[in-house]
Amino acid sequence: MEKLKNALLEYLESKYKVTESVKTLVKSLLDQLEKGSVCLKIDKPCEKEELELSKAVDKVAGRAAGRATDKDEASLRPLVFDGENLYIQRYFIYQTRILKRIDELEKAGRLHIITGGPGTGKTTSLSEIIKNRLNENILIAAPTGKAALRMEESLSKQGIKLEAKTLHRLLGFINLSVNFKHTKENPLIADLIAIDECSMVDLPMMSKLLDAVPEGCDLYLLGDKNQLASVEAGSVFADICEKFKTNKKVYTELTKNWRAIESPGIIKLSREILEGSVENFDNENVSYCGQMSFERLLNEYSKLLNALNEEDALESLGNFQILCAVKNGRNGTENINKELLRKSKEIKSRFTPIIICENNYYQNIFNGDIGIIEREKGKAYFKDGGIIKTYPLLILPKFEDAFAITIYKAQGSEYKRIAVIYPDTELEDESMAIFTRELLYTAITRAKEECQIYGSLKLLKDSCKRQISRASGVK
Repeated sequence: MEKLKNALLEYLESKYKVTESVKTLVKSLLDQLEKGSVCLKIDKPCEKEELELSKAVDKVAGRAAGRATDKDEASLRPLVFDGENLYIQRYFIYQTRILKRIDELEKAGRLHIITGGPGTGKTTSLSEIIKNRLNENILIAAPTGKAALRMEESLSKQGIKLEAKTLHRLLGFINLSVNFKHTKENPLIADLIAIDECSMVDLPMMSKLLDAVPEGCDLYLLGDKNQLASVEAGSVFADICEKFKTNKKVYTELTKNWRAIESPGIIKLSREILEGSVENFDNENVSYCGQMSFERLLNEYSKLLNALNEEDALESLGNFQILCAVKNGRNGTENINKELLRKSKEIKSRFTPIIICENNYYQNIFNGDIGIIEREKGKAYFKDGGIIKTYPLLILPKFEDAFAITIYKAQGSEYKRIAVIYPDTELEDESMAIFTRELLYTAITRAKEECQIYGSLKLLKDSCKRQISRASGVK
């Protein structure tokens, strides 16, 4: 990343002779992009004046606003300043397209937003809409293969048989390209498009999705606006929710939790996390366990580790999952996976869990898919609906052990029981920013029945006071 930053700064200096103050602003912008913001807010009049004068910057009041969606983007300047925010040109273009398209859909009465926490009935609400339109051309999708499968299964329980695709498959991925087959010029063929888990969708993908929505098509965006934002830049779904929250024709927020009867403690804690009012982490469904124990965690996987066949092993995957806030350190995914894998070998377990780390559309296996491997036979097994698919390890896409996965990778999933693991001690100042209420909320709400929490109590409580803040111009 540092090399890319330096390359851009060198380019700006050599081609546009930018001043040191503009370079400083660009460095800050790139730092913000790395943290998930789309732009850098500019407050000081002297900085605004510098940007207005810089030859590297397009000003929105001039030609940039009109040219942002033109086909010929090669001649655009690398930076955009809109009087308030500084952007990398590419992100400004994505944002402009999103704003233009959602406003068009809203004016046409074709934009529909359904948000709410887990168990509030988002998919059930969608199913009631779809049931009345089954004779039309309907497309459903989600950001990941795992989330798409869950969407498909949820609708199937409502008697609706539709294939849910990943967004990449829906838009028509092109090998070794960031572009898709379906665009503004070649839109999707549909009367209704519904996208689940929209909080996971980043700014570029949302722009490309909206471009591909045909005229006369209803677009339904579903998700939990309080969940973690996308890994890449932007918190675009939360921003869109904020933009339309007072428009009752567009925006629906579901608040009644239908799972509260089964797990009231999880619902109660998730609400307290969002309110920043957590006093303790113990109730009827949640227990704070202090320091993490490898033996206790291994025991939670006993059904999987003692399975005699792949059917039983796969069936056990939804029973329990370890979710970590970080990858490194004693309480990170790498160390926990290493220790539990070693212990599983000691007891001669036949199967262990893995998670796929990249998409392979030809093999129909996707980033985030969790399965099992049988190392002695060199095989991996995954469940696709009611079908078990077998893959030789030699042709499997990149994968990792999955006794423990990051909270980010757990988005779009649910488990009967989970263990949420935070570090035992606070980290360096720059690392603390990742421990937010959104991270903890996302982790806790993956559990349907029971949640164990490990790690520093101070770090957990401090997380509830810290919110994700990503700058954008979606408003």
